Amino acid sequence: MGQGGLRPPLQAGSSWQFAWLNLSVADMVVVGLMLVVFALALIMRWPGEHS
Repeated sequence: MGQGGLRPPLQAGSSWQFAWLNLSVADMVVVGLMLVVFALALIMRWPGEHS
């Protein structure tokens, strides 16, 4: 353990590459969940909002 610094994992899993963008499957799942939460926040009514 004398060597410092970060090393890439031996097996990072499958990934998707497009031009300069390189996303792993886990990253795409997180981005998808964030988009779903964002869309729900726009669609759902605010607490106490009356119409």
